[in-house]
Amino acid sequence: MGRYSGRSFRLVLMCIVSMLLFVMELVISHIGNSLSLTSDAFAVLSHLVSMVVGLFGVRASSIQQHRKSTFGFLRADVVGAFGNSVFAVALMFSILVEAVKRYIDPQKTERPLLVLSAGVIGLLFNILNYAIFLDCCYCAAPGPQEDAETEVGQHVPADLALPADLTTGG
Repeated sequence: MGRYSGRSFRLVLMCIVSMLLFVMELVISHIGNSLSLTSDAFAVLSHLVSMVVGLFGVRASSIQQHRKSTFGFLRADVVGAFGNSVFAVALMFSILVEAVKRYIDPQKTERPLLVLSAGVIGLLFNILNYAIFLDCCYCAAPGPQEDAETEVGQHVPADLALPADLTTGG
């Protein structure tokens, strides 16, 4: 297999698409004077940073421990997530300040059709993102926990057993 396959390839692909979407939304928000599109562009940037941290985590988790770093890089993603959280909080504060300024002195959105089309493209990006990472999230209900020693005829505690009408079909 190549250097990037499976989860790594999906992360790299979505990082590239996210970067393109970020630049597009930022340029259109500047042209259209749209604060909502600017905030969405920086939300995409925050997701991009999260995906880069995830990519780094996938790559770094394969690094084995050695004498100098006894735990390896298993917790590198936690440090990256903390940095991303600090970035997101600072971003939200700056958007809040800009929103208060615009509330006091409202400004008209220029080229609303262009801004709307960029928002629709952003929505399609989010749908693509969901479709690509569908199997990576916790969307599926967890199956029953199997124990290697559990046999077919073994007794099941009453609090874990199915109701009688479900097991008999009535």
